[in-house]
Amino acid sequence: MDESNLGIARAIRTSRDTEGQRSARDAPGPGLAERAAVASLFLAMAVFASAASLSSDPIVVAVKHGDCSKAVALVNARVASGDNDATFLAGRMLDEGICMQKDPVQAADYFTHAVDRGDQGAMRDYAAKLGLGVGTDPSYARAGDICRSAGVDPQRQLSPYSLGYACTLTGIASRLLRETLPKGAFHAGAIIVDFNPASGEMRIKTTPEIGRADAPTGTNFRPPMIDAPHEINKSWSDAVAAAPKPDGAQLDNRSVELTLDVDMTLEAGRNPARDTQASSRLLNGEFHVTH
Repeated sequence: MDESNLGIARAIRTSRDTEGQRSARDAPGPGLAERAAVASLFLAMAVFASAASLSSDPIVVAVKHGDCSKAVALVNARVASGDNDATFLAGRMLDEGICMQKDPVQAADYFTHAVDRGDQGAMRDYAAKLGLGVGTDPSYARAGDICRSAGVDPQRQLSPYSLGYACTLTGIASRLLRETLPKGAFHAGAIIVDFNPASGEMRIKTTPEIGRADAPTGTNFRPPMIDAPHEINKSWSDAVAAAPKPDGAQLDNRSVELTLDVDMTLEAGRNPARDTQASSRLLNGEFHVTH
């Protein structure tokens, strides 16, 4: 294992159950569905709270104002001082190519550092990197351990392998939605879906309020900016196609509630004409601004 993953190895919780087996304490009991629903709600609230706190972060504000020089200078200074929010944002900016060259492998390194400090948002993003094998060998089991540490599936309905596969799809679909949807497509909130790893069935349970487009000439009706079910289902299908094919024998035939992070606070500052022409990389521990 390379140096960048030594810290994360210590953070991974070792599963007490073997793959494909479940101990008696993990069997469904009275009120399991209700407890799982409450846990999912709390996870969605945590995603929303994290997004709200980051929206006023000076790095995010600089990106939204199109000031990449300032954003990158703040990233460099704060990452060097051990700032966890800045480390997470650095990972997202590298992962999605915002104000700097897109580099998923370097992004995974920064998510690793944030995970070592207990950042749950970074845990969810890093779980997807583990499942995809970005910068390391792909491992759905390791991804599941990290994802459970982030508060996903606290009732342990799924094995680490199944949960890792589910969280990998969630991470990919979330990123695709953030990258492709127009600004204001969703208001504050998170998408909650139900997913059965064995059958592959995904069902949308709740979505945030959908943004409204401008009213056409001659009418006061403002249509929805997007067809939310279509966009969510498309991103999920694309995620299934992008993820390594799982071992069907290890996938649990049980459903779990998952939260898709579609907060676009950072992505609102995306400038495709600027960001797609990025030529600089993260060198010697420093970010370099793209113009």
